[in-house]
Amino acid sequence: MSDTTQKIEIDEEVIAAVAEKASKSIVVPTADEITAKVMNALEAKEELKEKTIKKEIHTDAVVKSGYGELSKEARFAKAVKAFTVGDTSGMKEYQSFTAKAWQQTNKANYQNVTTAADGGALVPDPEFMAEVERLTDVYGVASRLCDVRRTDRDSVTMLAGTNEISFTKTNELTAQNAQKLTYGATTVSLDKYIATLVMTSEIVEDSAIDMFADATNQIAQARAKLFDQLVFTDATYGLLSPTIAKAYKTQTVGAAIANFTADSAMDSRYKVSSSARANGRYFMHPTVWNALRQTKEATTGGYLFGAVGGSVTPMIDGVPVELVDVMPERGTISANKAFALYGDLARIKIHVKRLLETKVFDSGVVKDAGGADINLITQDAWAMRATLRAVPQTRFNGAFVIIGTGTVS
Repeated sequence: MSDTTQKIEIDEEVIAAVAEKASKSIVVPTADEITAKVMNALEAKEELKEKTIKKEIHTDAVVKSGYGELSKEARFAKAVKAFTVGDTSGMKEYQSFTAKAWQQTNKANYQNVTTAADGGALVPDPEFMAEVERLTDVYGVASRLCDVRRTDRDSVTMLAGTNEISFTKTNELTAQNAQKLTYGATTVSLDKYIATLVMTSEIVEDSAIDMFADATNQIAQARAKLFDQLVFTDATYGLLSPTIAKAYKTQTVGAAIANFTADSAMDSRYKVSSSARANGRYFMHPTVWNALRQTKEATTGGYLFGAVGGSVTPMIDGVPVELVDVMPERGTISANKAFALYGDLARIKIHVKRLLETKVFDSGVVKDAGGADINLITQDAWAMRATLRAVPQTRFNGAFVIIGTGTVS
């Protein structure tokens, strides 16, 4: 067996030639080139980080809450539901929306609104308040016809003229004394009123949209009723109250309400100042108008105010009759009692402090109509509290005539 192993020897010249060729193929960067590459890499990393931060801000959930695209009913219902179930993120979104929506209202000094702590209270947005304002005029008479003025003060002062100037007959070159107008100032404080509406959580969950309509209707009706009571029947300010009625002209219909006729109503109309007569109206309870409506002609027996079965607009001698639910009903009108009036309600100012202030609560204790306590936590309910400050003020007593039985007082 022969040995086939071969021994190869490479001399130094060959090794040197291979090394020289390999060194020419390897490119070694300079120090400046290495520094430039490192700086480019750092800049690229910073640019990537900046883009990431901007993207996170752009996708903030509060900005894309969607409350602005919802109807006022759906928005309010969604917010109340989030409030009652303790959805903190939902409450924050709604509070963020309402804070922006109230900015313009706050500038007008209508209402001070602060974002309450989570779980404390929910402030309805301006569209809810606007709906209450609209419905108040639908349900009420005083709010629609009186001069409603908003103020940010707790008391108001109104100037009323106490005299009038007149012409005096004179001769040539005869001096006459000058006349001046005098005014009397009357200051009144705005009274505070509160209405609380309690609803169960089942209503919130099962009929969310209808809840908005129910809440706005109930609060608007209560607000309209309050304005009517202040103007017509309030013991301090009402036109029909015993102490206030003495300040106005009166018209008696006879000893009892049964003696009330269209003639008595027309007599009262011509007792007011002529400037107030142009926009004057009659104001009475629906039952009083109904009795007058049934008056029949003595000769023919036909209805004095139109045949039954047709649509009859309440009017006396072409003058509108406003039906006011808070005024005395026919069955409660006794002798010597004021029950109706004629006049121009535009001569009455209703001073209202800002808008209706409304908040929603899901904890605490409130009382029902009978005075019993309702624990919102243990009874699984929530309450809407509406706060109102208002006071009426008559500018001109000569614009009203009080109608009553016997001696009107």
